[in-house]
Amino acid sequence: MLSTKVFIMVFCLAVVHLRATSAACWSTNACIDKGVCTNLGGTAQAGHCTGAAHIQCCTCPRCIDETACRNSGGTPGAGICPGAANIKCCKGGNGGGGGGSTGPAPSKPTNTMLTGLADILRSAGVNVVEVAGWKTRGHGVMASVKGILVHHTAGPASGDFPSLGVVRDGTGSLAGPLAQLGLGRSGTWWVIAAGRCYHAGSTIDDSIYGNSNAIGIEAEGTGLPATDSGHANWPEVQYQSYIKGVKALQKAYGVATARVIGHKEAAVPKGRKIDPNFSMAEFRSKLG
Repeated sequence: MLSTKVFIMVFCLAVVHLRATSAACWSTNACIDKGVCTNLGGTAQAGHCTGAAHIQCCTCPRCIDETACRNSGGTPGAGICPGAANIKCCKGGNGGGGGGSTGPAPSKPTNTMLTGLADILRSAGVNVVEVAGWKTRGHGVMASVKGILVHHTAGPASGDFPSLGVVRDGTGSLAGPLAQLGLGRSGTWWVIAAGRCYHAGSTIDDSIYGNSNAIGIEAEGTGLPATDSGHANWPEVQYQSYIKGVKALQKAYGVATARVIGHKEAAVPKGRKIDPNFSMAEFRSKLG
């Protein structure tokens, strides 16, 4: 009987631990029937809501103005986008593009989770690893995507992406996630979070480069030596993948090259950050 009791106690503790560590849905109001979620244009994720199995966390990949949605040929759905009443989940349509477009028009996400990140990167032909739970991970939703901040991890000298745990979970002084994306030395991208991440700190313009408005990318690197010249301290396969991934993100979200900047350029006061330790002028010249 003693061994049975011990087993039951261990089992119960394991269940409690799993429930405690499972990421909660970005909003309790987004815990809805998975079929309703799909009909509204959202993506249902199990394991983030209490109640019956069919009640799942619903995230919308395209929260935009209702009129803009209709003008693009889409169907707006209410209830799964935060923000003003006119912001709806847009299902279908051409993303707002006009006639003569050679591809999907850039998305202008508003108060939403960036659940399309993995597909965007795959479209660039790079290797992608989706970290479990990434579509509901974040410090709330992203207000917009107006900028892209380029970082390095200042992490260990070996391994592909040993900083994953820190970027996902944070440190003792700063809760994770610390960036939406990670980039390994092999050129593999790690999709870590779809929501707001604590990567920017105070910036030259928080309405563009702050945590709520800019995607953060943490590329694995020691950060040494500190330099703003060339990219000789980076594996070429990683550097080229950085360029490919950022170009894909720019295209998807309509981010101008001038708004792709290094943390060292965005951070205030000037000199607060040194990352990345390569030339941002050279990097931007490769983006076109």
